[in-house]
Amino acid sequence: MAIAQFIQAASPRKLWIMAILTIIAGLANAALVVMINSVAGLVAAGERPGPWIWAGFGFAFLIYYQCNTLALLRANSLIEHLLNRLRLDVVDKLRQSELLVADRVGRGSLYAMVSHETNHLSVSFPLLVDAVQQMVLLVFSLIYLAYLSVAAFLVFLAAVGIGIIGYLAINRRFRVTLNALGQRQTRMLDAIDAIILGAKELRLNSARGVAVEKAYRRLSRACQSLLVTSGEHWAEMILLSSFVTYLMLGAVAFAFPQMIDGHSLIVFQLVPVLLFCIGPLAKIVAQSPMFLRADVGLQGILHVQRQLAQAGSISPDEARALARPLAGFRTLGYHGLCFAHHDETGAESFQTGPLDLELTRGELVFIVGGNGSGKSTTLRVMCGLYPAKQGLIRVDGDVVGGRALAGLRELFAAIFVDFHLFDRLYGLEDADPAHVNRLIDTMGLAGKVRFEDGRFTRLHLSTGQRKRLALIVALLEDRPIYLFDEWSAEQDIHFRKIFYETILPDLRAKNKLVVAITHDERYWHLADRVVKLDLGRIVWDRPGADWQHKDDKTP
Repeated sequence: MAIAQFIQAASPRKLWIMAILTIIAGLANAALVVMINSVAGLVAAGERPGPWIWAGFGFAFLIYYQCNTLALLRANSLIEHLLNRLRLDVVDKLRQSELLVADRVGRGSLYAMVSHETNHLSVSFPLLVDAVQQMVLLVFSLIYLAYLSVAAFLVFLAAVGIGIIGYLAINRRFRVTLNALGQRQTRMLDAIDAIILGAKELRLNSARGVAVEKAYRRLSRACQSLLVTSGEHWAEMILLSSFVTYLMLGAVAFAFPQMIDGHSLIVFQLVPVLLFCIGPLAKIVAQSPMFLRADVGLQGILHVQRQLAQAGSISPDEARALARPLAGFRTLGYHGLCFAHHDETGAESFQTGPLDLELTRGELVFIVGGNGSGKSTTLRVMCGLYPAKQGLIRVDGDVVGGRALAGLRELFAAIFVDFHLFDRLYGLEDADPAHVNRLIDTMGLAGKVRFEDGRFTRLHLSTGQRKRLALIVALLEDRPIYLFDEWSAEQDIHFRKIFYETILPDLRAKNKLVVAITHDERYWHLADRVVKLDLGRIVWDRPGADWQHKDDKTP
């Protein structure tokens, strides 16, 4: 089981302590069973239990209670430590992995993994410790049963053997159902995510909203059906446990007195002992679906962890170290750069390039082209977020590839169309709040948002306002290269003018390389060059001075 391998990552000392406590609790529990049965024998013989038996019972119960409590508390602490370490490791690998790898994992899988599955493991592991204790109780109860009657012991083993055969058959079907259920629930999380992110579009188009709701209903019904099936498997396990119990008790209670001499007098002792034996087994069987669910969930988490590990990652320290030799660059060249998107089958669905482009530090370059011409994808390839299918990237004539791309990425500050705005200045914790608030005022956001206690007080703004806030963050990063993907699209005339006539020239004056995707022809004359792309290929590359007069048309 994946759970057993997962637990082995804990400190051996902690595992040994927990195992010893669990075994002692199980032994004390077994001792209680023996003493209760002995007292029953004394009472049946007309005798009274002596004070030593009372004292022994109290001592055994105290040992059982204390060791069981300590074992469960340690189990809870241990699993939370392991799960926290697992979450941190997965998130760290996710943060350092390539963008396409993270996209392939999917948000639904990540949400389910980081929250639901780890929470399920958190609840299930203490029960697993209890199951180990029940196993200890079962072993010693069986020894006591064999002491009382070898025949009863053999009947118990036969009945349990029948139960195990049935359990394994149910368990196989159960695991298949749980795997399918996990995939369906992941798709449901993706669907909910789409409903939240597409809230505006759904409210503007009722037909689309109805279609999305129908699709979600289908997923929900599929999950319901799988949950019902999993419940049926659970019920089958419980009923199987009851079948084994009554089969065994019926054989001992009805057959033994008539078929085996000498057993009529001890049947009243065998029945309680058999019940004590079957009790731990029934409890383990009843809890096994939770263990199975936790094991399937853990396998999913570990699968994602392996995916991220196999994809490789680069630590922030290594990325910064790789960036240092590139920080003083003068030229940035792209030669025959191609990139391809792939569908779920692995077939190419969209390709851009080859791109051949030379850029110089201190240059302002506008990239233009129609919608769907691959401009946004090209920007992602240029800054190393997407790996090129072929071609070279050169910095001052030297090829940059492989792990060095992580260093190249450190040179860029970018605002993409699908940008994400954090509420805190992560990585810029030393930023002067007064300076940040001055920038906020300059961007016309005074009265709407402030920077206080290391965070922005409000992010629920219009897209244009959020872009201005993202621009503030980008300016604070002070990177050598700036990428803007249609930043001005949601801005009014005033801030569009500020962006093109003040912000971009200021960045160029600071010797930054600025590349901006734009459709604002009236400002093209401000660029050093205007490059038109079509599917990642350069159609033409002309000086911005060609559009000196705003009334000129694109050739």
